Amino acid sequence: GETLAIVGESGSGKSVLIKSFTGMLESNGIISGGEILFEGEDLSKKTKNKEWEGIRGAKIATVFQDPMTSLNPVRTIGSQIAEVIIKHQKVSKKEAKAIDLMKRVGINDPEKRFGDYPHQYSGGMRQRIVIAIALACRPKILICDEPTASLDYENAEIIMEILQTIS
Repeated sequence: GETLAIVGESGSGKSVLIKSFTGMLESNGIISGGEILFEGEDLSKKTKNKEWEGIRGAKIATVFQDPMTSLNPVRTIGSQIAEVIIKHQKVSKKEAKAIDLMKRVGINDPEKRFGDYPHQYSGGMRQRIVIAIALACRPKILICDEPTASLDYENAEIIMEILQTIS
């Protein structure tokens, strides 16, 4: 139920901090000291993607500023949401509640829109889907890296309202 904002100038390292915290640091980046403690584990010691299974997406989820880099353009919106649920919650495709998540983030007619592709959605709607994917496993920590940066004012306001109402 807490919100923490990390604010700084462009290039000050906010995104690098997020990537360090989520195990997505580029290969030329290193954590030279300190610890990143989460549930008694030092995340800075995890170096392989396999070690992040069960954490990234399930316990710590990230919403990046550009939804098009987060969504697969050749897969339907619904399948991308369902995939995360199936992977982390070990449920069947039928049990995955992707439509419920689409409703939760304000997608109208989710039953009809489930089979749509990312290019059929506006920037604001794509960002809502990225949020739905991030929320799919009810993570303990939701990290948002400028989730409204690529949106117009109206859509940015809607995204902020969604983020403020999630629990």
